[in-house]
Amino acid sequence: MKKSILTIIVMMLCIANGYAQLSPFDENAPVGWASVGTECTGSNNQNPVVVTTEEELRAALQGCKGGKASKTIYISGEIFLGEKLRYDGVKNCTIYGLPGSLLYNYNHSDVADANPGFYCQKWENCIIRNVTIKGPGAYDISGCDNISLVTSTNIWIDHCDLQDGMDGNLDAKDGADNITISWCKFAYYIAPWANSESPDHRCSSMWGSSNSRDEEGDLNSTFVNCWWYHGCGQRCPRIRYGNVHIANCLWENGTNEDPAQYCVGIGHGADLYIENSDFSHTVLKTGQSDMRGHNKYYLTEKKVYELTIKGCIGEADAQEQGAGNTHGFYNPYDDANYKCKVYPASLVKEILTNPENGAGATLDEDLLATRGNDNYGNYTPTAIDGVSSNDDAQVVGIQYYNTNGALLNAPQKGVNIMEFQMSDGTKRVFKINK
Repeated sequence: MKKSILTIIVMMLCIANGYAQLSPFDENAPVGWASVGTECTGSNNQNPVVVTTEEELRAALQGCKGGKASKTIYISGEIFLGEKLRYDGVKNCTIYGLPGSLLYNYNHSDVADANPGFYCQKWENCIIRNVTIKGPGAYDISGCDNISLVTSTNIWIDHCDLQDGMDGNLDAKDGADNITISWCKFAYYIAPWANSESPDHRCSSMWGSSNSRDEEGDLNSTFVNCWWYHGCGQRCPRIRYGNVHIANCLWENGTNEDPAQYCVGIGHGADLYIENSDFSHTVLKTGQSDMRGHNKYYLTEKKVYELTIKGCIGEADAQEQGAGNTHGFYNPYDDANYKCKVYPASLVKEILTNPENGAGATLDEDLLATRGNDNYGNYTPTAIDGVSSNDDAQVVGIQYYNTNGALLNAPQKGVNIMEFQMSDGTKRVFKINK
């Protein structure tokens, strides 16, 4: 059975035939910081292996340890992991989660390593796509994250669903650099395991480990099309150091019954550029800023940070600097090598929450090994009548039609007509393949 699965995957690598489920807004490539300098390529789909047990997964990673060989690892089925996966020095590796696959450990434990995730120390040129990881719930004992990037560079994490990490869902520290996190979904569904020091540690993503550990010049990262969902109380993400670009992201991390502490945390050394994102669907605890993260770290004497907010919903455009900041405002597009397309914030919620091709582990088998999206940005006028609007108009609604002009509740497989209703009363019409 395993051999037949591998044969099918190898065949798919040879005859991958399109983007059956890919969002037209998904570039299907490591945009942003993972493409600056040397583009992240992972294994280039070489040496594929399918793993269905913990033992097989560990053996596959062991074969990559120390950069021994390029390898493409396909996770199939549900795999219980007794403790974290730590294999240092992995290079030129791609890890794919096949649809329906899962890495999990729901057992509450005082063992810090009892979390079913990847501890990526000194990894280089690696890709993790479409992987779902479910941990035992938040428990502040310096435990593991679902994914930890430690001194790792040139990393692309895409379309992953990361839930209930013991310490966090996805963290980076100790000189990690050139990282792109795209189309990922983060959540906490399990009630936190309280202890005397931390009654609620549902902290999704911490970038940089401490104010005193100088990581200036590192932690350059892009978060694009990411969705912080139920229970993520803080660190969505929480940034120390690094040039960090956050674009087309969505926060639904707080509710009336369970309000969040904050969304984006701004720490010492952070250089942030946040654009075209949607903060309007989160509920925060009384007295909290909409997204600026006024926590104990932010209020220390070290306030060297700077922030640009542009084109977002739920936060007005702004630029601000902390005391002691001596350099200008970070703008990722000042670097001619930096590539990342964005769309209006008004579209973010509908695009990211689409269960077929939004954020999370939504990729089909025939998409895993593909590269690029021929549909992205190449919309074609259709027979549906439309009028071009002026350049300052904003998108206020979307409707979908089939090729016969019939209104659809949602896009269907095949060719669809997408009509953008604009704020000036006009509309723009495009054809997309789904």
